[in-house]
Amino acid sequence: MKRLNTVLLTTSLAMICTPVWAGHPPAGYDRAKVVRSTPVYETVRYPVDEQVCWEEQVWQQRRSSAAPTVLGAIVGGVIGNQIGHGDGRAVATVAGVAIGGAIGHQVGKDSYREGSYTRPRTRCEVQRNWRMEQHIAGWDVAYRYHGAVYHTRMPQKPGKHILVRW
Repeated sequence: MKRLNTVLLTTSLAMICTPVWAGHPPAGYDRAKVVRSTPVYETVRYPVDEQVCWEEQVWQQRRSSAAPTVLGAIVGGVIGNQIGHGDGRAVATVAGVAIGGAIGHQVGKDSYREGSYTRPRTRCEVQRNWRMEQHIAGWDVAYRYHGAVYHTRMPQKPGKHILVRW
């Protein structure tokens, strides 16, 4: 009930205090007929961040492995062991391990180079672009007052008449 009384009191005060100048403008003002009103536009520039993605080719290499070196050393050691006799067998085995390991390592490096390839990778980045829009900044108004035409700029669109100070 209290809220209803507040609404009624506010509405009553607004009706009493609001000048109804359709017939009688406020003191010091008069009515003028609007002849023409044209919107005035301004261009507003604002940033827009957009994500841009593309695909690029990247080199991919297989990881190197110690397996060719180890396998080469084993094979070289076995061959060296077969060649040597007596005390020379140990020397031939060590030499076979060293030579076989070196050969296996070189074979592994060559196959590693051949194992390189390209693959597509998607990359993205944020790019700032600028957009432009036109907004109504005001209204150029032509109005007739006592037979003469005057011009003014108003922040909002006028009605059929405007108030002018005399």
